[in-house]
Amino acid sequence: YKGLSQDLNYNIMFSARGVLTLAHSQAGLETAARTVNAIQINGIDSELLSADDVRRRVPIYNFAPDARHSIFGATFQPSGGTARHDAVAWGYARAASRLGVDIIQ
Repeated sequence: YKGLSQDLNYNIMFSARGVLTLAHSQAGLETAARTVNAIQINGIDSELLSADDVRRRVPIYNFAPDARHSIFGATFQPSGGTARHDAVAWGYARAASRLGVDIIQ
């Protein structure tokens, strides 16, 4: 999404603030590890964090043993962010229209 606004010539309102996705079980942490590997294979920065790594980055989270959702670790993508979903759709629609695609709502 970093260069999508330029590619589409439309502001998709991308905001790169980093994305941290928590794993709440051992199985979730194993899935997170596979996700990080897949992302890294595609040349995108991503890392697997342990529960202690998450605690250092976000100490405000509830790490108590009786917490409703235990934290086993997380994935972190420093360059990740959010884009306005409707702006992405509008940008793609406008670019497709410029290429002669008929769009029917």
